[in-house]
Amino acid sequence: MIKKTRLIILLSCAVCFFIIAPVLVAYSMGYRFDFEENKIVETGGIYVRTFPTAEQITVDSKTSVKPGIFSNAIFVQSLLPKEHTVYVEKNGYYNYFKTLPVKEKEVTKLENVTLFKKSLTFGSIYKTDYFFMAPNNQNIITGLNNVNSIVINYSNLNNKNSSQKITIGQKGEILEINWFEDSSKALIKIQNAGNIFYYLFENSTRIPTATRLAYLDKNSKQISFNPKDLEEIFYEENNILYSLKNNKPATVIKNLVTYQVSGNTITWVSTDGSLFTSDTSGKLINKLTEKNIAINLNKNYEILNISGKMFLKDGTSLFLFNSDTNALENFDGPQGDYKILTSPDNKNIIFQNSNDIYVYSLLDKKYEKIFSGEKITNCQWLNNDYIILTSGNNIIISEIDYRGNINTVTIPSTLNVDENKTTEIKNPKTFFISQTGILYVLTEGTLLESEKITP
Repeated sequence: MIKKTRLIILLSCAVCFFIIAPVLVAYSMGYRFDFEENKIVETGGIYVRTFPTAEQITVDSKTSVKPGIFSNAIFVQSLLPKEHTVYVEKNGYYNYFKTLPVKEKEVTKLENVTLFKKSLTFGSIYKTDYFFMAPNNQNIITGLNNVNSIVINYSNLNNKNSSQKITIGQKGEILEINWFEDSSKALIKIQNAGNIFYYLFENSTRIPTATRLAYLDKNSKQISFNPKDLEEIFYEENNILYSLKNNKPATVIKNLVTYQVSGNTITWVSTDGSLFTSDTSGKLINKLTEKNIAINLNKNYEILNISGKMFLKDGTSLFLFNSDTNALENFDGPQGDYKILTSPDNKNIIFQNSNDIYVYSLLDKKYEKIFSGEKITNCQWLNNDYIILTSGNNIIISEIDYRGNINTVTIPSTLNVDENKTTEIKNPKTFFISQTGILYVLTEGTLLESEKITP
């Protein structure tokens, strides 16, 4: 080989090296050429973790990864900065599909994907027209509607044969039952022929009792227990807060529109639009706001504590108490009469009415609609990332992650009950206990108990 040829080969190799080496280095550092955009971009990745562990996770219908034996997560790298699809599969479970954006030099995370069984088994536990779960999620009040006299059953879910009957002796219909926080007492609200009656249910003794509270009637509003005194009840009538103890009322605070009792403190809003606190006797008063808000006495006001912050709800708007400015300020959330539910980790808020559900992120400080339907009721948090609700005759589980599409699962309308029976879901009322992962469904006069529905 002549010297000139060797020189040409050497120069060619050098040129190839200086061309290819930077490309290889750039490739190893995550740079790619985007042929759609005709430019060089840095790549990102997608991290997916599921509960329970998925059998197959596919990204963009090309990259399929099976989670390892000791891991329920996968990580796919070198993805162009654009939208990518994630498809999760597990035999016997609903598939999960989501389209997500990937940004340059960032990892898009799907950390808490929950997979749900396609077929759930239920057991029938009570014949009842209603049920009210105690705060301890162990005790329950059930009963059948009776035109002559109300009889309730008080039971423990851990011992379903422990039911005790309590005859109230009052005609009418139970509208609601509000429990004391330790589940030892409950206030039963009964309606009959346009009149309202209240009974105090107590289970602190061997035989539970229900006693009429004669001073409470249809004019009594915002009734609550004193958390520091089991014998004391607070209620509001005609903008006056009363204390009821030993069936004897006493005036506590005048000229208020709403209040909240927490520990030894009462927080209330006055009829002139100021925010105050005091002790439970109505003394030691401290004014929190320097500027009043306009009060409409025809509206129903409610004080809420959400993630350590104080809010005032008036049926159409929500106000946030700003401790820096000592003022109640408009909160930038959905406008309207919404039920408000805070996630277990206090990072998100659900706004729910009969037609729509919004989720508000306290971290991002923005809200998005995640569900629309008819007759939305019984909305609850399933965990920090999912809610369960009823819409008409449907029981629906929905994620709250509003990035891309929102995944929902509808529980089959025909349930497998007691191994060899089935029942149709009609006008269901539901209650989910996160500690056990069990869903309770009341349909057609029967209360059903599911198998564990969350991992």
